[in-house]
Amino acid sequence: MTFNLRMQGLQDDLMRSASELDELSQALDGHVRYLRHSIHQADAHAMGGHVDDLRHSACEMRDIARAIEP
Repeated sequence: MTFNLRMQGLQDDLMRSASELDELSQALDGHVRYLRHSIHQADAHAMGGHVDDLRHSACEMRDIARAIEP
């Protein structure tokens, strides 16, 4: 029983963290759009790569959470 609760808690934490990464990615997308239209276009490319990495991490976290069977 305790094991199941811990696994459920882990699953919930992973899903919550993935959602938070999605929110962060969305906010950073706005920053990337701003950079693309400023003198910092090179920074926009680098930041866009970081945003993609965050999205990928969120997807991986969801995959791990789905694989957990409480």
